[in-house]
Order: sequence, then structure tokens, then C-alpha cells
Amino acid sequence: MTEVKDRLLGYINGELLAERALVAGPETPLFADGWIDSLSILKLIAYLELITGREIPDEEIVMKNFQTVNTIAERFATERQ
Repeated sequence: MTEVKDRLLGYINGELLAERALVAGPETPLFADGWIDSLSILKLIAYLELITGREIPDEEIVMKNFQTVNTIAERFATERQ
């Protein structure tokens, strides 16, 4: 799970937030504070699918699963049954 967290943080900070000169941490509220917008979430989901090797079902794309990098990694870094 740590590798997924590190890769997500690198992607968010290096790609999604680079122009805004912001640096997110593992517990940064990505949406509540407006760090990530609705367009960026699509890029984030595509990247998450790439690094985890699995498709994220539409029903799992809800705010509670994408609150922070830690939340995302906990939900999607391990294989779900």
C-alpha cells in the first residue's frame, strides 16, 4: 500500500497540483479544500487504475473513497473480493 501512496502523492503533486505550487500530503483533504477539481479526479482515477492494474467500478467512485491519498490507497491498493 505504501508504494501506491507514494506514487499517488507523486502524481498529484507533480501533475495535478504543479501549476498551483501546492504540495499535498497523505492526509490533505483533496476535495474539501478545493485542491482537486472534477476534471482532475478523472485523471486521478485513470492513473489509479494504471498503477493498481484494475478498473475502478462506477459505484466505487464516490467522495468518501477519494477524500485523501490515505483513503484512496486504503480503498484501492489491495485487491477487493
